[in-house]
Amino acid sequence: MPRTPRCRDKSYVLRRPTGEVEEVLRRYDPYARRKRTKVKRLGITVTVDQVTIPLGGEVLARGLRHHLGGTWEAAPPEPGERDEPLQDLIRIFVPGVLLPAALAALLRPELPGVTIREDAGLGLFWFDDPDSELTISAWAVEAGTVLPLTVPAREPMYEVGIDDVHGPTEATAAQAWQIARVLAGELGGIPVDRYGFRIEAAAELLPR
Repeated sequence: MPRTPRCRDKSYVLRRPTGEVEEVLRRYDPYARRKRTKVKRLGITVTVDQVTIPLGGEVLARGLRHHLGGTWEAAPPEPGERDEPLQDLIRIFVPGVLLPAALAALLRPELPGVTIREDAGLGLFWFDDPDSELTISAWAVEAGTVLPLTVPAREPMYEVGIDDVHGPTEATAAQAWQIARVLAGELGGIPVDRYGFRIEAAAELLPR
């Protein structure tokens, strides 16, 4: 099996991506604008058949590959244990104080058997449903936390994480997205994926 070429220069190069690159980039940074071939805010160069991402943009590079497909001419390193694998499949940032019972009430139409668990010392609560492959947890966002670029800083704020620890399938992606839509609609939450891109459909949780 051929090995993926690794970056040896000062950038990562994704060849033959599909989809609208600039539109996808604005779901990562709403202020990203392309002028000719440059997206200066992100240091990215976009041409007809490739996207070039500077060193330091490893998560962004892997996220673009996830959303746009394509092949690496010069690939970023594999994610470390504290990179994307640490993040949930969907992260919903909810303004205000989020009470466990209120969140459970919103989850029950989709997860009828959900029960609440709580660790008051960690400021964390989570939800179990024996009939679902998803894990759902929520916690208060601490001051100074680096947020995705699509999420405005507010205090207080909670982060709700939805994950499938076995890797998403079409079914679990659809269920996770349905829950995220409810939380976005009812609580004003902003859903992003583990790479920091705002999510608008279940299919975006699955790689191209």
